[in-house]
Amino acid sequence: MNIGWLKIIGATFFELIWVTGLKYAVLPIEWLVTILAILGSSYCLITAGNTLPVGTAYSVFVGLSAIGTILIEFLFFNLSPTFWQLFFMFTLILGIIGLKLINEKVER
Repeated sequence: MNIGWLKIIGATFFELIWVTGLKYAVLPIEWLVTILAILGSSYCLITAGNTLPVGTAYSVFVGLSAIGTILIEFLFFNLSPTFWQLFFMFTLILGIIGLKLINEKVER
């Protein structure tokens, strides 16, 4: 696996932390973690662009972040998914897989 893809995963992980932190942070330590996660997400995404096509990297990052944010809401904050949310999450996942497969063919 290309290091760029690992950085996209890292950027997504940090993104989920800071997006959740912006909504739920109250204590100063929670805000500090949120700010550090913003910096970590930005760093990982920017450096992933050094080894991956920028459009592909950003598209995959946004898709994974959107899916992850929705899943966090479902799993930890007791929101119930609707059929359409699940349908479009599945569609996003197919698009992300397609972008990764196309990128692998271009690299060969």
